[in-house]
Amino acid sequence: MALMDALCDAHLHFFTREVLCHYARQSAEYRTLEDPATRVAQRLGISLPPGEPQDLAALWAEQLDRHQVSHAFLFGSVPGEQRSVARAVAAFPHKFSGFQMLNPLDPQAGRATADIAARGLRGLLLFPAMHRFFPDDPACLETCRQAGQHGLIVFVHLGPLRIVIQEKLGGGGAIRESYGDPRRLGNALRAFPEVPFIVPHFGCGLLAEVLDSARETRNLYLDTSSSNSWMQQGPEPTDLETVFGKMLEEKAFGPERLLFGSDSTVFPRGWRKDIHLAQREALDRLGISPRERRLVFSGNLERLLRPSGAATRSTA
Repeated sequence: MALMDALCDAHLHFFTREVLCHYARQSAEYRTLEDPATRVAQRLGISLPPGEPQDLAALWAEQLDRHQVSHAFLFGSVPGEQRSVARAVAAFPHKFSGFQMLNPLDPQAGRATADIAARGLRGLLLFPAMHRFFPDDPACLETCRQAGQHGLIVFVHLGPLRIVIQEKLGGGGAIRESYGDPRRLGNALRAFPEVPFIVPHFGCGLLAEVLDSARETRNLYLDTSSSNSWMQQGPEPTDLETVFGKMLEEKAFGPERLLFGSDSTVFPRGWRKDIHLAQREALDRLGISPRERRLVFSGNLERLLRPSGAATRSTA
């Protein structure tokens, strides 16, 4: 297997103690505890994150160095976590670009978007099935407009959604998958052609619908992250090689809009080397060119980060 010149990761979750406490508050078993993070970590079988976000960032930076990952999108995984993500990015600006979850239906969504941009983060994370809005609802379109104003990238999770930590703790509201309708994303893509949009997990089982929604647009990217278990759950099971082959042959899409992602989350597992190896092997079998390989594994992400955007960095 040929060595790669560069590797970037478009999907790395930043599971702080704040994240553990957020989901603990949704669980009857843990919500009354003054500091539930330790108990939650034990229940999940994971390492308790360090108390300071920059210390957790240091662990991830060491992991990325170990696996020769030059840069990663770092995801704030619960609303309102932008200060912690900004502190992590400020500690390792060469390693991370910050993204922050946002609910467009929140009355303070506009103020939160401005704050995310002001702290130097690079994008918003939108979860329609979790927060129950369609990608072309007025509130979401307004958030996308503000993202364009601030030079932010918009990540939109479509299709089936599982929040494993929520399931294991027995809390939280029901997911409504119907809101993650890729057909409704096309309206946002066309309304804001200057805004880059990213859909994770190859569309999470709705690849054909995602591609249809993106016809005649050039601002949609797909990330390749996670084990992509959806491939075995449809009426016609498929595999990574088949999906990559379809994307690389798609005239309206192609290798220029694929972003490698690992969907790494917690320690002690750390960075998902298994995801990287599986995807490299699938692309090796397809015999892709060195140029295509570089685009998927680093070049496209690097290109997305080139514009400086309108944000002014602050970690106060």
